[in-house]
Amino acid sequence: MKNLVCTLLFFVASSVLAPGAALARNATNIKVFVGTVTAYTSSPKAVTASGVPPSSGILACPRRYPLGTRFQIEGRIYQCRDRLNRKYEDRLDIWKPTDIAARLFGKRKLPIVALMPSDIKSIAAELHLRLVRE
Repeated sequence: MKNLVCTLLFFVASSVLAPGAALARNATNIKVFVGTVTAYTSSPKAVTASGVPPSSGILACPRRYPLGTRFQIEGRIYQCRDRLNRKYEDRLDIWKPTDIAARLFGKRKLPIVALMPSDIKSIAAELHLRLVRE
């Protein structure tokens, strides 16, 4: 428990001390919690809920988080671009390139820093611009 508290404090301190990082862009609310994280993979022809093909750095999140919300998990930044089934509203699902990588990741309880967007329109515009560029 002590290690978990120290880890959470580290994540909060690192996101506060590095405001120029990608995690802090377009955010007003920082939510720190311990959550269940799993991994998934998809076929090469699959498309995420946001309309882009899955790639590294994408995760599926519950519907209470808007598409484009950023999460810091184990020191890495992920962006919500996909949705979970409603029965899994209590977890996050990281995209992995292969079935073996997803199975090796397994199901873990990890500290998570969520950055809620300051305004939905800015996130929608960012997602649209990335769709156009990709």
